[in-house]
Amino acid sequence: MSESPGETKPTSSVLYTEKATVVDRVPVTLRIAAAWSWRIVVVGIVVSTGVWAFTSLTALFVPLIIALIIAAPLERLVARMADIGIPRALGSILAILGLILTVLGLGTLASTSVVSDFDELREAAVEGFETFVAWLVEGPLAIEQAQIDEVVGNIQTFIQDNVLGVASGALSIGSAVGGLFAGIVIALVALFFFMRDGRLIWTWTVGLLPDDAVERADHAGTHAWVTLRRYTQTTVFVAFVDAVGIGLGAWILGVPLALPIAILVFLFSFIPLIGATLSGIIAALVALVDGGWTTALWMIAIVLVVQQIEGNVLYPWLFGKAASIHPLAVLLTISAGTLTLGLVGAVIAVPIVATLYAFKRGLRPEFQPGDDERAPITSQVPVMAERSREAIRRARSRITHTGEIAVQRPATDAPTQEQPTVAGDGAVAADGEQAHEPQSEQIPTRPPRDRDS
Repeated sequence: MSESPGETKPTSSVLYTEKATVVDRVPVTLRIAAAWSWRIVVVGIVVSTGVWAFTSLTALFVPLIIALIIAAPLERLVARMADIGIPRALGSILAILGLILTVLGLGTLASTSVVSDFDELREAAVEGFETFVAWLVEGPLAIEQAQIDEVVGNIQTFIQDNVLGVASGALSIGSAVGGLFAGIVIALVALFFFMRDGRLIWTWTVGLLPDDAVERADHAGTHAWVTLRRYTQTTVFVAFVDAVGIGLGAWILGVPLALPIAILVFLFSFIPLIGATLSGIIAALVALVDGGWTTALWMIAIVLVVQQIEGNVLYPWLFGKAASIHPLAVLLTISAGTLTLGLVGAVIAVPIVATLYAFKRGLRPEFQPGDDERAPITSQVPVMAERSREAIRRARSRITHTGEIAVQRPATDAPTQEQPTVAGDGAVAADGEQAHEPQSEQIPTRPPRDRDS
């Protein structure tokens, strides 16, 4: 289609000006909101994809995370055994065997205590229930005995009606046990390799990054690893103090199952902020069933004293501000972990957040690692230093190889017949050829003489 003589085709500069004018008509606030919106959408998609992948592969990721948390304190033990000549593989096996024996020993002691005190606790529970029912009937509530009997009968009927459902769920319980066993095996195998080959794993992982980001990532990983190690060591020590304090208090008060209570307190202490409270409630209930309100109140007092010492003295003194997280953030983290993975999520959620926060802080340009911070896992030197040493070794190898060739070449090229000493310029060698002086030497030149003169 031909253009009329009076029409002019708009140029690209005119179109760009019109487009810029249209964009300028959009309010600045709306443009900023749009820019933030699409970035938030992209980040949300990435985070959602990561959460979906994590929840889909829970049976794989959770054992790896647990193994990494356990490897944090045990790695130092393996390193010290390596310093006295024990190979890292053997040291890792010994550390794992010690861990297994400790867990089995505590489980055996707890089960033995439960079996020995079960009859006494059952009688105390029946007596406590009868006392509670009598208080409901004769106390201020004045509930009729018939109503209580009706409630108890309904509970018994519900249990009898659901026996078949419980039996049918045995298969799912068996599957859960099988999954638990597989997870334990994965965790133990991963724990072995984390303690033995952790340096190689970390070096390979950081080596995937661009060269200009390796050093910062290595420092951040060092700080995150040290933070995880401090967190795990502090949590284990504080849990041990809580277990000893509350268990000893239960034993002094004559509460049955003092040892199982102590073990339960130790395990629940790995859930920050609420674990010690839950275990304290269980200890108080056992004391209430066995000794009444007086014993229960004394048990509650002991739990409160131990928790105050833990929260206000031990934890700040041992852990400091290395990965201090606001209590609200801790509570939300525990809630998210519980909703996602149940009790296991409540245990591992806070260490994950603390480690990620430490890694983020280590990426800052102004961050300076502490003197006691070692490279992640078992690395003795930073990754950049390791690369520098490797480059120096390769350069020395090339220099040595070149020097050997230079030394061997005169011996190869030299004739076997002994040569006479060159007396001066124009001297003739033994084989009739003129000898040449080395080119590197500066010899004064003079006009050539006639050989016949």
